[in-house]
Amino acid sequence: MSLAIHPFPAFHYPTTARRVADLPVTRYGVRQVPAGELRPHAGPAFARLSVTSRFAEQTARGVCGLVPAAAFLDGRIRFHEQTLTARLRQQEERVRANHGALGKPILLTLPTWSPPTGDVRALLSCVGDDNVYHLGAQPATGPLPLPAGPLVIADGHHRAETHARLAAAGAGYCERVPVCVIGGDELTIGTFVRQITGVGATEELLPRLAEFFRVERAPHHFVPQRPGEWRLLDRAACYRLVRRRGAAPEAIDSVWLDQTVLPAVFGITDTRNDERITFAPAPPVTDSSVVADAIPGGSVYLRGYPLPVADFFATVAAGDVLPPKSTLFQPRVPSGLVVWQPA
Repeated sequence: MSLAIHPFPAFHYPTTARRVADLPVTRYGVRQVPAGELRPHAGPAFARLSVTSRFAEQTARGVCGLVPAAAFLDGRIRFHEQTLTARLRQQEERVRANHGALGKPILLTLPTWSPPTGDVRALLSCVGDDNVYHLGAQPATGPLPLPAGPLVIADGHHRAETHARLAAAGAGYCERVPVCVIGGDELTIGTFVRQITGVGATEELLPRLAEFFRVERAPHHFVPQRPGEWRLLDRAACYRLVRRRGAAPEAIDSVWLDQTVLPAVFGITDTRNDERITFAPAPPVTDSSVVADAIPGGSVYLRGYPLPVADFFATVAAGDVLPPKSTLFQPRVPSGLVVWQPA
């Protein structure tokens, strides 16, 4: 089935913001943003987003608009990883309270895509730690057809599932969902750090890990450099874990970890619901910001190598769904830059 992205009848953007840190706080509810911090842009128009890395000659170009929530249920837009149950409950509370208003679009991607040309009116530029964001508006006379796929959620699984479920249940304010489409050839995939609590003494944990990994103590923090390599960090030391040969070689690292290692070593069989495992974005270059003393006792941090983009799209094409937080697509759309408030 075909899909088109529709222009906004109106969208909101910050009155002023020179840095990403200055963007209005929308995480706890768009409708709680103080008056005067957001201004409307009357449509019909697409919001155009250009994100340039401050450290590499790379630019991601996105088109922001609206898609029907039903597209997340009928297969036109695919989920590539599972959602966290607690996050879904929290998301539904916020969406209901805000009647579908969202502080940032759901990020969608496909293997390659170029936004349409045309006049774009500059609205705002702001600087983040890693990127420079340029927001503009492009007048539109109608919807923009999208390629036949695979079109997949890169960031925003919980927002997408929540809006789709509420729309199917009759919540009219969720029938249209804001999205930002960026080609996969202009995105990169990072990784999440898994924090696992209640593991006991590390010296007792290492022999259990040795069944699945070659384990060696590392002299300092490092970033995994290849598939199959993980870094384990506790309060006292850093370890390099290398996946043993023959350990389900066809399985993607996050799938193998979720289905094999976590149950056998940590007793975690359901990462969607087990409170002993949480996820945080890994720093893009190093973990020098991680202070070992800040790690709670009886806890470890586990970081792997990012899923290659080609493997990601192969997984999507095969119809497989990854465990929660298997990917961290960059750049993401900052909260408070493109804001949707349905009537």
